Amino acid sequence: MRGNIFSPESILSNTIALLLLVLAAKRPQIARAMLSLIFIGAACYNAIVAIYYPERYLVYADLTASPLYETFIRGAFSRHITLYILVIALLQLVTGTLIGWKGIWMKLALAGAFTFLIAIAPLGAGSAFPCSIMLAAACLILIFDAGHDSLPEVLRRKYPKTRHI
Repeated sequence: MRGNIFSPESILSNTIALLLLVLAAKRPQIARAMLSLIFIGAACYNAIVAIYYPERYLVYADLTASPLYETFIRGAFSRHITLYILVIALLQLVTGTLIGWKGIWMKLALAGAFTFLIAIAPLGAGSAFPCSIMLAAACLILIFDAGHDSLPEVLRRKYPKTRHI
């Protein structure tokens, strides 16, 4: 695995992922809210970078631990970076939004997040490894224990409207 997994950014990412993993077990609604915000934020960031600085994604070829990923990044991906990343950003936005819903949509979004996070793990330092594995584990916990309410319902219950006179 090439790249600096001990950079401040990587250490921060892994600390947040560890916190989310603990929260998934102890405070699932908070973990869901944080995961939702992470995916929505990542979607916005990726869309902007894909449009204005697509060549920045080529660095992942040097960071990946997988020869298969390296070949893909240097090949087809390098010729259509913006398209690939905008599709990923759209899926991140949908995933982040649906994590905040309830029922089957929430569970499907968490399963999608789990799959995505496992799929980016071979990027090694490019995915702040093992950050993506810890986040995937948090998603797995939440699939089975995330509650039955949407995040807005949880907030309304926790912070009911107060009457002002």
